[in-house]
Amino acid sequence: MTTADELLLIALVPYRRRVRIRDADRLRFALRAAELADLGRAGRIVVGPRRIEVTDPRPVDERRLNNVLRGLASAHPPPGLGEWLRRTPRSLTVEYLSRLEDRKTVRVRRWREAGGRTRHDIVLVDRSRRREVLDRLAAVVRSGPDGSPGERDLTLAALVQAAGLASAVHPGVRGTLGRRRLAALAAGGHLAPGAGGAGPAADEELAAALVAGADGLTRQLQDELGDLYADFTTGGHGLGHSADPGNWSDGTGHHGGGGHGGW
Repeated sequence: MTTADELLLIALVPYRRRVRIRDADRLRFALRAAELADLGRAGRIVVGPRRIEVTDPRPVDERRLNNVLRGLASAHPPPGLGEWLRRTPRSLTVEYLSRLEDRKTVRVRRWREAGGRTRHDIVLVDRSRRREVLDRLAAVVRSGPDGSPGERDLTLAALVQAAGLASAVHPGVRGTLGRRRLAALAAGGHLAPGAGGAGPAADEELAAALVAGADGLTRQLQDELGDLYADFTTGGHGLGHSADPGNWSDGTGHHGGGGHGGW
């Protein structure tokens, strides 16, 4: 799975006889950020102060990420980070939901409302696979920045915190300490996929991005997501105004009977 696949899996919270998408309004932007994180870790892009630079257009071993890479490479002029995230398609969460369905990690029931809009009810999530991701993330939180977790797990932890999914990882009163540790880890400046293998800088902007070191890209993604979420909620405007709440059910109008452990 990509980082975005795992981020969505974390956000799919089984609750009694329903499966909810936690913080759905924020999630699509975090999924878009996760794609950039994976491409950065693969050495295909760096994010400078003004634009996202494709430094290696060779394909990666994942079709979805290749499509993103081609989109970035063909954009003229190259987009900035904020512009790219704000242009996140409303369908992105549903696209990733379909990816998990193809992997038999979720089961989805689709139905049409009277007005013709298609809804997606999540009737089952593979709890064992979700638990594997949660356990990896919990290990990162326990070890802290001085431990030896992989860069991908550190990036996932940062995006979970940025997207407001900490309570999906550490729920309830018992999860208070875990949520505090996750927040401290994400704020500590130790989280990033880096820009290894990106090649020589073509100009000062690219050089500045490379000099930022291993913490650079994930820190930029965290900061930009924070600004984006703040922009959408300033002045009483909720994120729901920019999302498409009709595409799937988050449990409030759920008709499926799944959510019980395993398949």
